[in-house]
Order: sequence, then C-alpha cells, then structure tokens
Amino acid sequence: MSGRVRRRAAALLAGLGLAAAGLPVAAQLRAFEFALDNDQFAFAPPAEERWYTSGGFIRAAFDAPAGSADARLAAAWCRVVFGCDRDARIYRVLSLNHAIYTPSLPASTAAPQPYDRPYAAALSLGADSVVVGASTRQTLSLRLGAIGPAALGEPVQNGIHRVLGQSPTLGWGWQVRAQPVVQLGWSRLSAFGTSGSGADLVLRTAVLAGNPLTEAALGAMVRVGRRPAGPTWPGETLGAREPDGWHAFAGVEGRAIARDALIDGRPYGYASRIEREPFAGSAFVGASFGAVSDWRIDLTFALHSIPFSSPIEPATMKPQRIGTIGLRWQPAR
Repeated sequence: MSGRVRRRAAALLAGLGLAAAGLPVAAQLRAFEFALDNDQFAFAPPAEERWYTSGGFIRAAFDAPAGSADARLAAAWCRVVFGCDRDARIYRVLSLNHAIYTPSLPASTAAPQPYDRPYAAALSLGADSVVVGASTRQTLSLRLGAIGPAALGEPVQNGIHRVLGQSPTLGWGWQVRAQPVVQLGWSRLSAFGTSGSGADLVLRTAVLAGNPLTEAALGAMVRVGRRPAGPTWPGETLGAREPDGWHAFAGVEGRAIARDALIDGRPYGYASRIEREPFAGSAFVGASFGAVSDWRIDLTFALHSIPFSSPIEPATMKPQRIGTIGLRWQPAR
C-alpha cells in the first residue's frame, strides 16, 4: 500500500474517530459484538473465493440517557412516524464496518475483469439510535466512510491471505474508484408469538438511502428455542434481553435495489460491462449459543442471489454461500 493511500486511510479513520467522539457516549457499555463474514466459513473451496468475500463488524451498545440528542430523536420518531412499545429502551450503537468484494478470479490474474463484479471495498463508521421493546425494534442509522483505496481492501485481504498461506490477490489496481460513504437507514423488526421458549415469527422492514446502497427490504424469520425477549435479526441483536441457553433461526429476505455503488461505480482503468440487478434475495439459517455467562457465539449460514448480470456470465453463477461467526458480550437483564 502506498504512502499516499496510508495517509488517506489514516485521515479517514481519524475523522471518523473524531465524529464518534463528538457523540455524547454513555458511561455504561451494555453490549459488545465482533462478527466476521467469509465465504470460507460456508465451506466454499478457496478457488471459489469471489464477489462478497469478507466482512468485519465491531459494534458496541450504550445507554442513551434521557434528554440526549439521540434519545430525543428516537422518541420523536416513535411519536410522530412509527409507534414503539411502551417502556421501550433506547440505545446508541457505534460500529466499525468493513466489506470486501472481488471478481470470481481474484488470485489467478492481474488483468481487469470487465464481465465480472469489480474489486471493491467499503469502510465506514456507524452511529445508530435503537429503540428496543418487547414486540418491536426500530433502528435509525448513519454511516460515514469511504469506498476505494482508502477502504483498505487490498492490504486487509492480502494480509489475511499471507496468514493463511494463500496466494495474494493481484487485481486491486482495477478496483472501484474512490467515493464517500454517506448513508441513512431505518429498519423495523416486529415479533409475533408468545414470550419465552418455543417458536415465534419476526418480520423485518428496512430502507437504506445514500451511498453505497439505496434499497428497500422485506424479510421474515422463525426463531426456536430459548430466544431473546423482543425481536432480533442477524446483525440487529445488541440490546435484546437473552436468556441462557440456545436458540436457532431461519429466514428469508428480498430487496429492491435502486443503487449499489460497489457495482455501479466506475472502476480504475477500464469500463465495466456488468449491470446491477434490480432485485435480490437471501436465505439463512443459524444458531446462537450462550457459551459462558453473558457471552454468546452466533453462527449463520446464508445463500445470496447474484446481484449483477453479465453478457458473458462467469462459469459459477449459482447463489453465493457466506458464513458468519460472531462473538457477543450481552448480559441477560
């Protein structure tokens, strides 16, 4: 990685850190999570590393004190736009998010791949206001960051490859060009079913607007076992009260996509010939285990439809497999 890219990345992270420091973070940490996505976790052969290849997420939830800006925003949203549960709790969730995408031949050639998904990476800091209740959960989110060399896709991916003894990825010089991440989002989870053990149904509605994604999503998930009190969804769990033990889940989600800058963006040095698909879908199964007091391990296996089309389709255009491993500290209260 060049010194210029290092300086840009350092400036980005410093700016995002200052932005986070400007938030009046509550003194008490309520939950913490580290999650890693990878196609290798879904038993994909190394030769099939492609498209969405890896993602890393660090999330921390804090109380939002009464009278704070995000507590007032959440209360106004619940009062004016969508109702929230009585006695719902309000949290602020800070996150660091990193995602890496490659074409289907990442390590075997340094040539551009105009008929396949381009190399791309996105790095962002998130600040969410989350309202957690017994039957609904609402999230208002903001993401700020960068796409392009400053998102550190090449050094992160090739650093992991060196650790694993794999060949380096050669084509990052053709990645999607630099652009900012500025994205607003809203999601609502609704749980239907009796509390405690057994099965229930969770519905999810979500909208993202900005860069890189502008889309609307609708999903449904079934949970079985000693499940959390209140609705959850993979990646939207912090703040829920969870009993000791385990629960399993399975769900589907469909998305209508108006923009995806990681596909639609112009790559360096060549013209991409692929087109973004207007609709995409996912199916997933997983389980959450209360391994040690207040600590949980989350495992998820997902199938994702291919979000682009190509006039010369790669040989393996079947749905992509992604596995997620998460470690979460979340006291049962």
